[in-house]
Amino acid sequence: MYTAHFGLKAAPFSITPDPQYLYLSVRHREALAHLLYGVNEGPGFVLLTGEVGTGKTTLCRSLIEQLPDSVDVALLLNPRLSPIELLATLFDELRISYNPQQYTLKDYIDTLNSYLLTAHTVNRRTVLILDEAQNLSIEVLEQVRLLTNLETSNQKLLQIILVGQPELNKLIKRNNLRQLAQRITARYHLLPLSSKDTQAYINHRLAISGAKSPIFLNSATRLVYRYSGGVPRLINIICDRALLGGYVNNENHINSQIVRKAVQEVRGESIKNRRSPLTSWLVSTLAIILVMAVLIWGWNFLPDQAFFKQLNTLTNGFSLSSQEEPKATLSQAEVTAIVAPIPPNPVSTDEQNSTLPSEPASPELAFPQTIVPSSSTDLLSLLQTANTESAFITLFHLWKVDYTSLRGEKACQRAATQGLSCLLRTGTWEDIRHFNRPAVLELVTENGRQHHLVVKQLQDDVAILDISGQTFEFSINEINEFWLGQFLLLWQPPILPVPVLKVGLTNDSVVWIRKHLNTIEGRSTDLNSLSPRFDYALRRRVIAFQRQYKLDPDGVVGERTMLTLQALSGEKPLLSDVLEMENGE
Repeated sequence: MYTAHFGLKAAPFSITPDPQYLYLSVRHREALAHLLYGVNEGPGFVLLTGEVGTGKTTLCRSLIEQLPDSVDVALLLNPRLSPIELLATLFDELRISYNPQQYTLKDYIDTLNSYLLTAHTVNRRTVLILDEAQNLSIEVLEQVRLLTNLETSNQKLLQIILVGQPELNKLIKRNNLRQLAQRITARYHLLPLSSKDTQAYINHRLAISGAKSPIFLNSATRLVYRYSGGVPRLINIICDRALLGGYVNNENHINSQIVRKAVQEVRGESIKNRRSPLTSWLVSTLAIILVMAVLIWGWNFLPDQAFFKQLNTLTNGFSLSSQEEPKATLSQAEVTAIVAPIPPNPVSTDEQNSTLPSEPASPELAFPQTIVPSSSTDLLSLLQTANTESAFITLFHLWKVDYTSLRGEKACQRAATQGLSCLLRTGTWEDIRHFNRPAVLELVTENGRQHHLVVKQLQDDVAILDISGQTFEFSINEINEFWLGQFLLLWQPPILPVPVLKVGLTNDSVVWIRKHLNTIEGRSTDLNSLSPRFDYALRRRVIAFQRQYKLDPDGVVGERTMLTLQALSGEKPLLSDVLEMENGE
């Protein structure tokens, strides 16, 4: 209902475990690594536990998508089975024929052993995933353990993954299941998302659904985290209801008031302030003591005029009895800055008293080549000088384009006038390395303000940043304190809008694909000799390329495959040599 209102292609917060929307936080990435290790290397059971709604089933479906075609997977979602019913369900998943009226337990085991031996001889592996395993009975768990006895002289024939809630850990610690516990070779407990990951999770799902800029204000995401506890399923439910509320109220952005109303509707009850009377009394008392201490100190050590000025600054804007959440301080420009830089709104008195950077007059004056090491400066203080306009001036300058001379309300509209396309993603440093393009990063400080800068070069764990026209060097760990994963980069597709190329098409974009493949493979790039037809031979080359660089090997050339082709063919600007390019101008 609300997708068209917010410019989305699909509902971003469905509770269906769709791997396409999987956000790999550090915890989810580690959990997936444990599952992959268990399937590829582990000789015993793999155990994945986590609270309800933390994303265990979605991880399992993502695992299934990443396994090669030579692996047969049986995913059992209904654990309330007898040992015979478990084996029958396993046979159904593996498409093994059987006679349910005549088969005994021994018949099932013998048939399964024969099947697994045959699969082993043709280099196929079989994986059994038992979801909601905390509901398995003792008899079924013992039968599952016995299935691991199906083996050759040097290899297990069936790899088993147990997925369940924390109660599963308690279950397998029983004395009568100690043999099963001893066979667990990889285990991981999945925790809810952190506050920063919750914001990144929300923006990631919105970006996958087609959002061009953040929709939830920072105050709203903090409130979502408070009431969801970082549990993805609860985040989805609250955010889905909040988007519906924003649509009903004709709002373009979701604020904390809309989220609070959504939580109230989801719970079916009003939300009361969590602060207890005792907590409120303690906060008020401490605040009064603090004011009295300042009064005494000021009376003794400060001139009267300076003292009362400081006291006014200290207490201005604060109410000791207020329990309301502070209103969002982000303007429309700050929320949409990464895609639509708009001149800043008039600043407050406090902001006017601070030292703000002046806008660079021209791209040529904004790029000193001296790199300031991180040991001599502080990133947090530098972020106060970062501004969106300067970030895009820098990014466009690296493409030898004068940003200020272009027409267009949004940065991506200006890029399109030069044949460039924007890529907005929520990802990791590995994603940025993969694309090998300078990018605008969005960093968020504790006060909720967003700051934009440009990463111009990556060297191992060190990044070269441009902040308001000055170049600095910082470690990735320092940047990660403020980075939630959002970045925007420019690239040059064969045509705009970005096409999707597959077998049967004939156009100049196919020549573009052949040219870049030939460059990477060391073949001739003479355009006159390149066919404009996308045939099956080209599809095989594309699939081989996609597999080599860990892309979806579907033989279809979309945005991500084009980006990888262009980055590997050495077309500048690249993160690997962008500074050398500037010095050579």
